[in-house]
Amino acid sequence: MQATTTPTNPVPPKSYNFSLEDMKNTKIFNNQPASPLYSVITDIKSDKRTEIFDARGKRLLARVDRRDILPDTITFPNRNNGSSINLSKWLQKSKLENGHHIHSIETAHGTYVWKSDADYRLALYRKGDMSNPVAHLQRGTRTQNFAVIMQGEAELIRDDVIVSFLILEQRLRISEKNIDVAGGIFEQNRTVLGYHVNTP
Repeated sequence: MQATTTPTNPVPPKSYNFSLEDMKNTKIFNNQPASPLYSVITDIKSDKRTEIFDARGKRLLARVDRRDILPDTITFPNRNNGSSINLSKWLQKSKLENGHHIHSIETAHGTYVWKSDADYRLALYRKGDMSNPVAHLQRGTRTQNFAVIMQGEAELIRDDVIVSFLILEQRLRISEKNIDVAGGIFEQNRTVLGYHVNTP
């Protein structure tokens, strides 16, 4: 008699919704807006320091310092003895053979890669498998929140996913804003400053 196996239902992805589409000042929640998981705060006067907190435990997860001349830095209180490091050392930029720029992060569960293309404004992949994203951006519409959608694998490195996404999405918005201000004409889906930008 042939043994049968009961199929297991895949775990549905989780949606991490943003209270505001502001990568420097927002709250991030799963299902309950009144109970945020993350709080993102930027110093109003200088606009140079952004802090990401675990909103439930009111614990600082990471601090990003943007500097005009010297490289930007990032500080994780529970890593590197609490010392700051160059942001580019943690979020490492490189280029694929097809010319697309990517950003890699080393985590406790391996190396993951952020990539921007026509399918996803920003999507995270396990290094070596660029076919199935473990996390990606969900654009905000009238019927859905601006959010980061995470598969189960990404849940294992959720803090790293959130922090790196906030940084890269903010950079992408600055690139797009600079294009608008300059009034340049760019063809559809042109890559600007290493990011894939959709322009009309």
